[in-house]
Amino acid sequence: MKYNIIHICEDEKFINSAINQFEIIFPNQNKFYILHTDNSIPFRHVTPSNCTKSISTIELVQLSETLDKSSLVILHSLSSKFYSFVLKLSKEIKIVWLCFGFEVYNDSYYYKSNQLLDKITLKKYPSKDKTLSWHQKIRPLYRIIKPNLPFSDYELKRKAIQRVNYLGSTFHDEYVIIQKLLNVKKDFFNFWYYPLEQIVEINSPINFDKTTMLIGNSGFKSLNHLDVFDKIKKYNLKASKVIIPLNYGVESYINDIVEQSNLTFGEKSFPLLNFLSLSDYNELLSNVGIAIFNNHRQQALGNTIALLWFGVKIFLSEQNPFYTFLKRNNIHIFSYENELNENSCNTFLTQEEIEQNRYILFKLLQQDVVTAILKKHIDTIYA
Repeated sequence: MKYNIIHICEDEKFINSAINQFEIIFPNQNKFYILHTDNSIPFRHVTPSNCTKSISTIELVQLSETLDKSSLVILHSLSSKFYSFVLKLSKEIKIVWLCFGFEVYNDSYYYKSNQLLDKITLKKYPSKDKTLSWHQKIRPLYRIIKPNLPFSDYELKRKAIQRVNYLGSTFHDEYVIIQKLLNVKKDFFNFWYYPLEQIVEINSPINFDKTTMLIGNSGFKSLNHLDVFDKIKKYNLKASKVIIPLNYGVESYINDIVEQSNLTFGEKSFPLLNFLSLSDYNELLSNVGIAIFNNHRQQALGNTIALLWFGVKIFLSEQNPFYTFLKRNNIHIFSYENELNENSCNTFLTQEEIEQNRYILFKLLQQDVVTAILKKHIDTIYA
């Protein structure tokens, strides 16, 4: 049986990998519609192919009215630009929402900033969370007497969330959390954008001559850099340099972190401000001995997996659901809150611990395993 799988995306770096995976399993049964405002400008991330098509916002809404009822729609994120498309689809069409995270964690209606930020970062960057006003709460009732009242952005998003049938996440722990935050019940759709083979060279040797420490993966306040700096500033660090990747993010925040890193670590401070090729970045990561990620939400999955493969000792916040996932699968991972101290951040993983981490990661995330899970999900939906 041939399927008709319709993918709705923006021009994101994850999409090429998704195209590769879906086309391996279901060749010539996918159409990736890439939301694009100007066809005269090439895609920045997505590589054009026979299964990709540029589409405008207006054309996307028109597409929703022409899709065959046997189609399966897969949303790569739930961008606000997708709401009208989702709400115009036939009720008989099944929808999978592959949640990127920003749709929930960056929306303070669902996730408050005091859940995302540690004490020092929150004090430095206070933000006013959104709450539903009384007139927003009674708006649905008011619509009874005024049916033409436009839907608010909050209402449109809520209706779009309620319309989807499947909630996609890389691991079940986060799926449970997102359902709870959104107060919805959806079937689980397990999908990893990057199988292990696309993240690292499987046969890469283990480097035991570790000389550097790494903090965070980008220039966003959700990494809580300032709190990490404050926690370790008095430690006598053996690391020859402290790498802070800041090659994308919020410019004003990046400038603050560069300044504070230089003040805290002096000559050891090494803010990474330029993009590196994947091979150069992996070479950099292979020399890291200790990595610290103090994000409370799922973030930096690819970095974390690569670092574990390279034999790095990683400290994650216990509030991060990926910490729970790794612990449950017997990966050697360490608690930022309860295990990070001067001694622990100056001692590295043993060869036995590194080899065990590699064995488990390969068993969980190798290409054949990831694609088999994807095939089972799609076949079950169409059954």
